[in-house]
Amino acid sequence: MSGTAVLTTEPVAPTVDARTIASALFDHMVGAWNRADGDGFGEVFADGATFVDIRGVQHDGVAEIASGHQAILDTIYAGSTVRYDVEQARLVAPASIVANVAATLDVPNGPAAGIRHSRITATLVPRGDGWAVAAFHNTIVQETR
Repeated sequence: MSGTAVLTTEPVAPTVDARTIASALFDHMVGAWNRADGDGFGEVFADGATFVDIRGVQHDGVAEIASGHQAILDTIYAGSTVRYDVEQARLVAPASIVANVAATLDVPNGPAAGIRHSRITATLVPRGDGWAVAAFHNTIVQETR
């Protein structure tokens, strides 16, 4: 079967602690968000990263992700705080981690005031001697009654 991909059920060797890596990256984002630092927030993203926000809008590259976050941190989310809880992180290939994260955003004032919850799926890849976020998809959790 030349040229045919072969799927295997063999687990990928656990060469890294996926949860620790994901937690460190998300902790960095929490610190930056809570300081209203868009550039700091963008630091954890890979050069060609994509970020899909809660409205489904895609932002491409570190500069766009950082500047977009600075814009919302200066306006609708001014004074807000975020909390990220890594619920699951697993190595899906030798150079790829998928993380599922629960997010809580607390906005004190303005039209977005209140507490919002979302779920994030992120793909992490090696960068230099560490890891970076290559893809980030954020989905708002609708309140149910």
